[in-house]
Amino acid sequence: MLSLTASLLMPGLLGLAAESDDAVDEGPADSLTSQELEDADIGAPPGAPLLGEQPLGDPFPAGIELDWLGPAADNLRFSIDLAGRAQYASASRAWSTVQFYGFDLYKVFSGDTGDIATMVLQGFATRIDNVEPPPYFFDSATDWEFIWRQFFINWRVDPRGRFNVKMGHWEMPFGLEQVLATNGTLRQVGTMRNLGEKLDWGVTANGVGGGVEYEVGLGRGSGNEWRNEGDPWSICGRVGTISEVDHWVGLSGMAGDLWRPGGVQVQRRRLGIDAGVHHEAWTLMGELSGGSNDGDATINGLLDLSWRSPSETWLCWGQLQSWNTRSEGWSRDVKGVLGVQWALDKHIVLSAQFIQDLSISAPGSRSSTVQFQVRYRF
Repeated sequence: MLSLTASLLMPGLLGLAAESDDAVDEGPADSLTSQELEDADIGAPPGAPLLGEQPLGDPFPAGIELDWLGPAADNLRFSIDLAGRAQYASASRAWSTVQFYGFDLYKVFSGDTGDIATMVLQGFATRIDNVEPPPYFFDSATDWEFIWRQFFINWRVDPRGRFNVKMGHWEMPFGLEQVLATNGTLRQVGTMRNLGEKLDWGVTANGVGGGVEYEVGLGRGSGNEWRNEGDPWSICGRVGTISEVDHWVGLSGMAGDLWRPGGVQVQRRRLGIDAGVHHEAWTLMGELSGGSNDGDATINGLLDLSWRSPSETWLCWGQLQSWNTRSEGWSRDVKGVLGVQWALDKHIVLSAQFIQDLSISAPGSRSSTVQFQVRYRF
């Protein structure tokens, strides 16, 4: 179905002037870069709330009709999620495409005393075409891979939801990624590029109460798959004020030696702060973090301004991203981003994004990128 959609879209897309997105740490972006792809695409569509304490923030509130399951359908949502993405980068003058064929199951288990646990299961068969360089969990620039996105159960230990234990495959709790529902969308906050991973296997403690939300996790450090080569590990956590109110602030930390093929480890150390303010249809938020990449000092920042229509069918955003690493000297990568998303109904969302390099340290001209995505969910 998505292959047909892509074939219908490509002639129109090819007539547009286009260009680039997030660059890989090692150099400028040429197509759907591995860092950006890992950031946006191994994540999930907006997942489950914290046992009902936080909203889904999901443009797809409905799933397949499950009333025929009887009592088992209580607090159960199951959806089929299909998406196709095309991108053109001015640096390589080449098109890249990605397709996703997946499912999303969300279930709250309840008893006589209230909610007991929340389960989220999300898996996606992912196809990439002409993606150079490919993410490390793909074998080539054109390849298939089955990717587990969020795949966990979150047990409510405290009946009030102030202390829960999550086990499985979860998003690393850090910065604005805990505030925004960015998974499976074009709009991103650079979690993968910043931390070196976006998802991990392990256990977290999390909760909401007293005007504060928190999550702290111990992870395997292996990303999409469970690996033990080289003894990878990760620790990551965030604590902040409730982000659904008029304004919020959060503090984050992360440390890890992360797995790569062949047992190679990527070392990350981070401290960060994020903050934001909501005013009517507008939201202004930012994140600043610092630490080290494999021993080299790094400072990264992001500023995001967005507007949502009263009907919530339109979302527009602009970003300024700054990525800075010091090895023998400071290298700087600054990008500007403009994006728009249109929810036609509860099933279909169209989105587009333009990314422009404003400053780069690597040799060569500044690149531009245009991205388009069609997502259908039922």
